Amino acid sequence: MASAAATAGLFLRLLPDSQPTSWAASELAPLSQPDPSYAPAPNTDPTAYAVSYSKFNPTPGTGRTGFLRVAPNNYPFYSEDEKYAAVVQPDGGQLSEWQPMYAPSREQAEADRAKAYEEGVPHGYAAPGSRLAEVASMELWVVSELHEDSEYGAEVDPATGRHSGGPFRVRVNPKMRVEELRNVIRDASGILPALQKLSYAGKHLDDSQRTLEHYGFAYWHKRFPHWAIKIRKF
Repeated sequence: MASAAATAGLFLRLLPDSQPTSWAASELAPLSQPDPSYAPAPNTDPTAYAVSYSKFNPTPGTGRTGFLRVAPNNYPFYSEDEKYAAVVQPDGGQLSEWQPMYAPSREQAEADRAKAYEEGVPHGYAAPGSRLAEVASMELWVVSELHEDSEYGAEVDPATGRHSGGPFRVRVNPKMRVEELRNVIRDASGILPALQKLSYAGKHLDDSQRTLEHYGFAYWHKRFPHWAIKIRKF
């Protein structure tokens, strides 16, 4: 095996035109002290980190959801009320739900039971579409990449009931769940919900229980009203 000196000599012979490089003494000297920006403060634990209470971090230092001070869904189209905030139950359990669990007072529980008895449905039940009146609706195009124009659309043959016509418009509401949107598309175009792999504004609407508001429909439709809901192939 060649020595280090022989190797260096071979390297110099292969590069005859190379010139030696001069380095300042300060650049060659080893660092006697570490970078002060990375050094821990005196008499502190270098592995410790600072945590503080916030609406997103109700249990600091426990490692539970909400460790950061920034909400996970920190997007401009979310209002402060819509941003995730962890919910801590009286027993210390922490939830990661959009809405807190049903925990009424005794008076409210009695009122809910009486209302449920009159309506014949469990209290807390919300009829499909019952929460949609509070927000203005939007009209969007729907385009299918899975079908030919003769296989879907708003035109219906009265003899066969087959849909055709291709891209069509639907009226939707930001408070709708994706599950409800699939039913609206089915009624308008004849495409079965099971065949609807939806996307909008580059997002795949794969969570059937999230609302269109959670996917940013109101935000993007206001800026780009011509953008369509797509029924994807894949």
